[in-house]
Formats: sequence, structure tokens, C-alpha cells
Amino acid sequence: MLTMKKMGKIKFLSILVIASTLVFINSCKKNTKEVDTETQSVVDNSICEQEFMQIQPTTNNLAIKTKGTGAQRLDATMAATCDSLTYVSGDTTYANLALPPTYTFSYGSCSLVNIDGVARTGTVWIRFLGRPRLVNSKTIIKLINYKVNGAITYSCDSIIVTNLNPITNPNKSFRVQIINAVCTGTGWNIKFHSDKTVNVNTNSTPLIQNDDVLTVTGTAGGTNRNNVDFDVAINSITKPASCKYITSGTLDVTPSGLSKRTVDYGSGACDDDATFTVNGQTIAFKLK
Repeated sequence: MLTMKKMGKIKFLSILVIASTLVFINSCKKNTKEVDTETQSVVDNSICEQEFMQIQPTTNNLAIKTKGTGAQRLDATMAATCDSLTYVSGDTTYANLALPPTYTFSYGSCSLVNIDGVARTGTVWIRFLGRPRLVNSKTIIKLINYKVNGAITYSCDSIIVTNLNPITNPNKSFRVQIINAVCTGTGWNIKFHSDKTVNVNTNSTPLIQNDDVLTVTGTAGGTNRNNVDFDVAINSITKPASCKYITSGTLDVTPSGLSKRTVDYGSGACDDDATFTVNGQTIAFKLK
């Protein structure tokens, strides 16, 4: 028969066991939170960002080469025929604002536009809402069966481009809004949107050349292939026109329910290596 003293000891030991269990559980929760190695959001953001950031500068390059767009026209010795835009419809004099000029470009017609070594197929649809050379003029871009390296398809409701400085400025600056984009591979897709400023350092040449550099700031976000939402603050990132990858700069990616991770794209080497830092830990990942 249990005495009152023994029952008290049993009760005390039971409380001690429960308390120890709670401490252990809380300790595990704390350690789990500290070890945050979710990589998919930073990878998926990079897959979408580095392709979409070059579409607008390439389109501007094509407009410059095409007679009738109202962009800065090159002399005949610099103009190329295979990678200029194809007229579809609209008033190229811009006198009738209800009929803006519309063009298309097919990547199948010329590989010279792919100066970064990336193989692209499909069509870019372009509508100019005002002469592209003028400040505050807008361009609407849509992608039709647009695929990279035969593996990833890029689509969006539209890309809205606003020219921020005169065409006479050797360096170009644009506001670029990506509306409801989707990046799709085999068995997965990534939702993506962004609102950013794209600056193109042309090194005083009118066309996108191998020595040109794109610099981007702004915001982005989406849903990764695992259906996790993420937000992005683009501090400043750069991508040479001749490289398929973002090569330097940083941005902050915050997946839903997780800590902010600061992505560092390196010091300028054209490779697929990058890192992100979260909760004091630095983790390497690939940009593909």
C-alpha cells in the first residue's frame, strides 16, 4: 500500500518527466528553426529572373534595327536583316493612337540574337504604345511558345516596359513589369512576377554587344515548384549580355513561413555558382 510520502515522490517524478519532455520538444523546435536549408525558392527565382531580365533589352535592340518602329535608326552598315522585327499591323507613324504598331520576332529566323550562348525558340510579340525613343513611351511584350535550351518554357500575361530616359543617352534605363509569368520545366512550374528598373550600360554602342552589362533593382515574387510563396527584394544584380547567368550583386528572398535569405551571385565570373545566407549559415547552390 502506497504511503502519502511515496505518492508525493511519484507525483514529483511525473511532473519532472513531463517538464523534461517539454524542454526537449522545445529544444528540437528551436534547433529545427535554426537549421533552415530550404534552397528551392532561391533556385526557382534565379531561373525566372535571369531569363526575364534580358528579354526587354533584346527587344529594344531589335527595335533599333527595324525601320518604322520610331526607335533610333542605325546606318545601313550596322543594321542586320535577319534579326529585325516583322511588321504585323498598326500605324507606324503613331498618328492614330487607336492603332499602335505591332511586330513579332521569331527566334527560329536568326540565331545571332542569342549572344549569351542560350538557345531560344518561339516568338516574341511586341506592341509600341508611342515611339520607343521617347521618355515615358510604353512597350507591351508577350511570349509565344518561348522556350530556352529546349527545356524550360517561359510565358506571361505581358511584359510592360516604360522608357525612362532619352534614346540619345548612351546608357538605357527602363521600368519593366512582368505580369503573371510562369516558368515551366518537366513536371514542375514556377509562378513569377516583378516590377524593376533595368539599366543597360551599352559602353557607348547602340546595340546590345558582348561588353554590355544589365543592372537590375526592384521587387519580385512568386510561387516555387513546391507551391511555396516567396517575396524578393532586388538590391542590385548584374548580368553581362554575353553571359546566361546573373554574375554579381545581391537580392533577398523570403519564402513563406521561413527566414529571409540573402543571395550573393558572386564577383563577376560567368558561372552557375551562387550562395545564400540565412540565420548566419551560408549555403552554396546552382543557378539552374
